[in-house]
Amino acid sequence: MIKRNIRWMVGALVLIAINFLLFDIAVKRSIDYVEIPVAAVGIKPRTKINESHIMMQKVPSSMVAGNIFTDKAEIIEQWVKYSVSVSSGSFFFHEYLEEADSSQDYPQLMLSEGQGVASLAIDLLISAGNTLVANQYVDIVFTSKDKRKPILSDVIFRSVRVLAIKDRNGLDMNDPKSQKVPAVALLAMKQVDIPPFIHAQILGDIDLIIKVFNDFHPEEAIRNSESAVWGLLNE
Repeated sequence: MIKRNIRWMVGALVLIAINFLLFDIAVKRSIDYVEIPVAAVGIKPRTKINESHIMMQKVPSSMVAGNIFTDKAEIIEQWVKYSVSVSSGSFFFHEYLEEADSSQDYPQLMLSEGQGVASLAIDLLISAGNTLVANQYVDIVFTSKDKRKPILSDVIFRSVRVLAIKDRNGLDMNDPKSQKVPAVALLAMKQVDIPPFIHAQILGDIDLIIKVFNDFHPEEAIRNSESAVWGLLNE
């Protein structure tokens, strides 16, 4: 009698285990899984997203809200916003990331190592009739204006990259609200060269020569320290 009860209990437990397994399989099959990108590591603010920051993970489709990126290609090259840190394993929410050209600090994002943003007040003449645009390269010409000394004029920096052109309200020229009159050029220069460039604007007049395509130099913002006018900037 006891052995019969034991066999019955064992059989009941096996049956329960089988039913539970079948139920679990049925539930998993009924859930629609999708593969989406999540953070492979913790990501700090103002980080440019690349492949190393992303891993793919399967999750139930019911967990994927409309404000979550589901395509890895849409995330690559975007920037984490200032106020956001992305935790490892987190979804990439739309409000976490932004395109570089839509961010307020776009010029800073386009700098190379060791560079800073130098500003120059410009007008229609200096901007070559408003033909100066972002991502062009220019040579910077200094002309002295001290009437007590001979007037000197020469290039002080070559192949300087233009980061942005702003109107007097700080709006890009392509902004619909812009007045379309250039007021400030933002230039990518070596940080050590920004103080002498500021000094040059005080001591003389600055003009920009737009580089032609076949006149590019692999190095940016090359200081022409051998020029006679360079000595004026250090007096």
